[in-house]
Amino acid sequence: MIRCISLFLILFPLLAFSQNETDLYRYSRTTYGGSARFESMAGSFGALGADMSCSQTNPAGMGRFSSSKAEMTFFGARVHNQSNFNQTVTSSGIFTGGLSNIGIVITTDASIKPGGILYQQLGLGMNRIESFRNTFNYQGAQFESLLDGFADQAEGIEPASLNDYFPFSTFVAYQTYALDYYAPTQSYYSLLNSGDVYHDRTVETYGGQNELFISYSINYLNRVYVGSSIGFRYHRYEEAISHKETLTDTSNTPLRSFEYNYDLNTSGWGTNLKVGAIYLVNESVRTGFAFHSPTFGELTDSWSANMTSHFQDSTVYLPSHLVPTGNYRYRIRNPIRLIGSLAYVFSTRGCINIDLEYIDYRMAHFRSTKDKTYLPYSYSAENDYAKTVFRPALNVRLGGEYIVASILYLRGGIAYYPKAFKEEIDIENSGDFLVTTGAGIKTKRFYVDLALKFRSSSKNYNAFYGSEARINSFTQHVFLSGGITL
Repeated sequence: MIRCISLFLILFPLLAFSQNETDLYRYSRTTYGGSARFESMAGSFGALGADMSCSQTNPAGMGRFSSSKAEMTFFGARVHNQSNFNQTVTSSGIFTGGLSNIGIVITTDASIKPGGILYQQLGLGMNRIESFRNTFNYQGAQFESLLDGFADQAEGIEPASLNDYFPFSTFVAYQTYALDYYAPTQSYYSLLNSGDVYHDRTVETYGGQNELFISYSINYLNRVYVGSSIGFRYHRYEEAISHKETLTDTSNTPLRSFEYNYDLNTSGWGTNLKVGAIYLVNESVRTGFAFHSPTFGELTDSWSANMTSHFQDSTVYLPSHLVPTGNYRYRIRNPIRLIGSLAYVFSTRGCINIDLEYIDYRMAHFRSTKDKTYLPYSYSAENDYAKTVFRPALNVRLGGEYIVASILYLRGGIAYYPKAFKEEIDIENSGDFLVTTGAGIKTKRFYVDLALKFRSSSKNYNAFYGSEARINSFTQHVFLSGGITL
């Protein structure tokens, strides 16, 4: 029940501060992304390196470059969702695409200087580490209605004060006459009857997380590689919820249906530091280790709600001057990450790498903004609650590369990102599972890589208390990279 109440507050904020554990989860859980070669091996490069996207996992991998390079990657994706709501199955999906990676690494030969440093590298670029583009829809009939929650939460509050306490929920329902007020008991009741209502909800999300990076690395005697990277992470998240309920039995009530809309827009920047090292035990066995600091960011949320009620002989819209809006700025801290890697190189025939990444989601944290434009807020309740629902996780990435011919490479990988929420919270039915494959052609002057990535997950979506849908997601990605040796 605690889970359902919390998620009700997520979608229909009762106060000016709507941030919660879902926001912490969204900006802390990243499966990485970048070049086609990186994607084709499931991002498993911790002890291998020599790829531009290594800056986001183990920046020591940039030390494996012995020449300067520049590259660019584009991606396309198809997201397919299947929802199950009270035994009614609905399918939906969307196509998306864009820039996945762009960067340059400038390598200088330092072998003429004493000290054992053979090469040093300066890297600049961008990696798209997570995409939020998605859409899903569920439909089906049930007795519980969104209006029931709106009515219950405002008990004891007079209509004149609704805009102060519940502007994004009870207020808009009352203003469009889907709720009525009974003064003797100071309670609200909906214009629904005792029959079921048919639900039709669509959720569309946009945006993603892109990370600009500046990295520096060195190659020490072709045995030890050390690197660091400063990341500037841009967050953008947009969510548009359209919820419609239609009465299946219209006896004894003039109400026929209503539509509720809720929009959330979030944007902001964060910074982090990554340091790492790779050690070659011998020509075949290689080890890697990386530490990621928390990403310290500041985000701004803006949200609004609207509602329309359809009656037997009229339609009531919410007047534009009554449409509620809100915004708030806050700081967020994502957890640290520790990555251990082991790779084996099969002479000139290929390689295999495994990454184990530890992340404790309980370390995710909110803080009030320093911007004096906004009222301070402690977030103690939100942070304490997040600690009770999150848990540590060990992400696993396994990838390999096989050299078919001198210029032709085949690649593949798998990755698993376990649940971030505790089992009893029952939000995630499964973690995120990734299967990847790809191929590349590499010459002395240029290279071209192609990758395919398949990602699946299953989650429970709670629109409000008493309303739950199971969402199974499957995403197909294609990546195309091109690069040159400078």
